[in-house]
Amino acid sequence: MIELEADRAANVLVIHARGKLTREDYRDILAPQVRSLLDRSGTLRVMFVMDDSFEGWTLGAAWENTLFDLKHRRDLEKVAMVGAPRWEEWCVNVAAALLMRGQLATFSLDQRPEAWKWLCA
Repeated sequence: MIELEADRAANVLVIHARGKLTREDYRDILAPQVRSLLDRSGTLRVMFVMDDSFEGWTLGAAWENTLFDLKHRRDLEKVAMVGAPRWEEWCVNVAAALLMRGQLATFSLDQRPEAWKWLCA
């Protein structure tokens, strides 16, 4: 499940990921919000927060995530991954190197304030 918070003043979208993410989370919730924010500002900064209940992605969601990354590779200025397990940090860094033009950083859940400062700097 995805829950979104938009901070239009800071041009930041905060994504709270809980449970297992599905294709519908991307298509029905994330994509429309991202389109709306990009129409307004042209670029976006994202904080992706994975709390302790996060279980990963379904296969369909993983595919949608890859398509999302490819489509928006020039639109994302910075991405802060918060709460990623170690194996996920490795995957995220490899994928970012291949799919993103913007900056990416990973943070533990207790470093969320630092992630916000980095994202807004």
